[in-house]
Amino acid sequence: MKPRTQVSLKQIAAATNLSISTVSRVLRNKGEISQETREKVLECAKKLNYRPNLLIQGIQTGRTGNVGIMIPPYDEHWSRILEGIHDTLVEYDYAGIMLWERYAGKVLSPQEKETFMLKQMHRLIDRRVDGVILWPRVSEVYGAHLDELESRNLPVVTIDHELDFSDSVITDERLGAELVARHLYQLGHRRIAHLSGHQEWTWAKLRRRYFEEALSAYPDVTYIHQVGSDYADNIPPLIRQMLEKKPTAVFSFSDWAAFEIYKVASEMGLRIPEDLSVVGYSDSHKIAQLTNPPLTTVRQKSRQIGIEAARILMDRISGKEKSSKRVRTVIDCELVIRNSTAPL
Repeated sequence: MKPRTQVSLKQIAAATNLSISTVSRVLRNKGEISQETREKVLECAKKLNYRPNLLIQGIQTGRTGNVGIMIPPYDEHWSRILEGIHDTLVEYDYAGIMLWERYAGKVLSPQEKETFMLKQMHRLIDRRVDGVILWPRVSEVYGAHLDELESRNLPVVTIDHELDFSDSVITDERLGAELVARHLYQLGHRRIAHLSGHQEWTWAKLRRRYFEEALSAYPDVTYIHQVGSDYADNIPPLIRQMLEKKPTAVFSFSDWAAFEIYKVASEMGLRIPEDLSVVGYSDSHKIAQLTNPPLTTVRQKSRQIGIEAARILMDRISGKEKSSKRVRTVIDCELVIRNSTAPL
């Protein structure tokens, strides 16, 4: 295999009989250059298959053109978010470096995870990323290590989670909760349960708070709350505990957890929606195909969330967003009514 070679400005200058500084100005589109000279340099660069050295440009400008993306393709929702981030970075001529809190399917102990997370953080910092986009679980796992980003004044945008020093993009949890509460109440349900996510994360706290507030407008409703889990093996017994309190409707923190509700309800002899109405969150096409009857759910605008997160980060990096006040962008959502909910 031949060693890799990179065409240099010096080679183009020699081939065109021009100075290196003139060649550099043409290729960077800087300064006043005659059209004849410009065409001469560009034709030579194309012939020699020249590509700019972004490492050198990074040294010169202080920017690498890279951002860290700590968002695994956890499910369909997050995959669509990544699509929005990717497409927006392309528009800005930026590239994303993707890392997250696990690898090779290994289950790490809390201590191992903390050590691994610090290494992941340093992988991004050592590559001089211009900014970072984080998702909730990474924000939590990184814990004290987040000061590694803050102390370096790196722009940070979090999705569905808020930190003191970062900008954030979140779903309109108040709107989603109110839509679900109104829908279930209008169907006649008065014993309504909520299977919530971990309360360490902004989205879970807001989703629970706003759902409780929405139900409080209906004084004849009995509210049943059960904190869920992000680990699938832990979910079924928690669901069973919740269903033993005999709710007639359940609002689940996610579609995949709602799918677990279907399975536990079936084991307990409960029919959906005749005995139990179920509402999910995110609108996963995969879950919609697995659930029978099809799942009523809150549809998040996942791709738009990703687009907005990347745009905010680009504004911070470029200096377009100069305010020291944190940007908090709220993206609306909608209730998609299917056959998993029915009148009581």
